Amino acid sequence: MIDRGLEPFDPLDDEAPARSNRTRFLVLSAVIILALGYMIYAAFPGNALYFLTVSEFNSKTEVQDGRLLRVSGKLVEGTFGREGNSIQSSFRITDNDGNSPGATLQASYTGVLPDLFFNPHSELILEGSYGANQVFHADNILVKCPSKYRDLEDELDSASG
Repeated sequence: MIDRGLEPFDPLDDEAPARSNRTRFLVLSAVIILALGYMIYAAFPGNALYFLTVSEFNSKTEVQDGRLLRVSGKLVEGTFGREGNSIQSSFRITDNDGNSPGATLQASYTGVLPDLFFNPHSELILEGSYGANQVFHADNILVKCPSKYRDLEDELDSASG
């Protein structure tokens, strides 16, 4: 005589918790993957902007339609101006070292300028759009640190020599 106990044999009862756990795991995994994918997508929207030099910007009229883009260059010496004590400023940037003539771009910016803005060795990156008045209106200004640092003695030697 085989005694199976008082519990009835139910094959679906044994498999139900395994299916439920597997389904929960798959749904939770899908939600986590979608959330991570969205966070990665949302974290990098600025990298999809066009990044042009001044001469590239001047030669491509199709990007001069008011779209948001980035233009890099150096400040042209002697072109910076500010209206009184306002935070509205205007200036020109160029591909060259900022002293010699070449392709330039008239730009304007409203706000506090970054610390290294007037450093002759720094590269400026303007993020904004080109207006109908033929002026690039920068919303943000990024300053790339100079690739070569020169100490004060080198500056003085080159100025006196």
